Amino acid sequence: MMWYFLFGLFWVVAFFICLQQFIIAAMTCMWYFSGQGAEMSDQPGEVSMCMALRWGVWYHCGSIAFGAFLIAVITMIRVVFEYLAKKYEQVGNKDNAIYKAVTCCIRCVLWCLDKYVKFITKNAFIQIALRNVNFCSAAWSSFFLILRHAGRFSSAMIIGWIMMMLGKGTIMASSAYITILVV
Repeated sequence: MMWYFLFGLFWVVAFFICLQQFIIAAMTCMWYFSGQGAEMSDQPGEVSMCMALRWGVWYHCGSIAFGAFLIAVITMIRVVFEYLAKKYEQVGNKDNAIYKAVTCCIRCVLWCLDKYVKFITKNAFIQIALRNVNFCSAAWSSFFLILRHAGRFSSAMIIGWIMMMLGKGTIMASSAYITILVV
C-alpha cells in the first residue's frame, strides 16, 4: 500500500508542477499574441493568470495529467531501483566491482530518461498552449521542432545559462555589499 500512496504522491506533485508549467506557457502565449510585446502597444493587459489556470484545469487537464503520469512513472522507477540497490548493499555485496559498474550505468540511464521526459513534457505543454492539441501530438511536434532547430535552441540555452549566472553573481555581490555596509 505504501508504494501505491508514494506513486500517488509523485503523480500529484508532478501534476501541480506540470500545471504551473502550462500556466506559464499559456500566459506567455497570451502576452505575445495580444500585442503587448510590441513597442507601440497601448492596449491594457489581456493576460490573465486565472484564464490560464482555467484553460489548464478545464480544457487541458487530461494532457497535464498524462504528462504528470509519465514523470511520476519515471520517478517511481528511480525510487524502486534505489530501494533495491540499498537492500542489495545491506546484504553485504557492495564491494563488487561489477555491481558498482552496473548500478552506476543504470543510475545514469534513469537520470537521462528522467531529464528527457521532463524536457519533452515541458515543451509539449508549450505546444499545447500554442496550438490547443493533445499531449501526444504536442510532444511529437515539439520533439521535431527541437530537432529541426537544435542550433538555435542550444545557443539560446547557453545564453540563458550565462545570463542566469550573471544574475546570480550580481545578487550575491549586492547582498554581500549591503551586508558589509550594515555590519
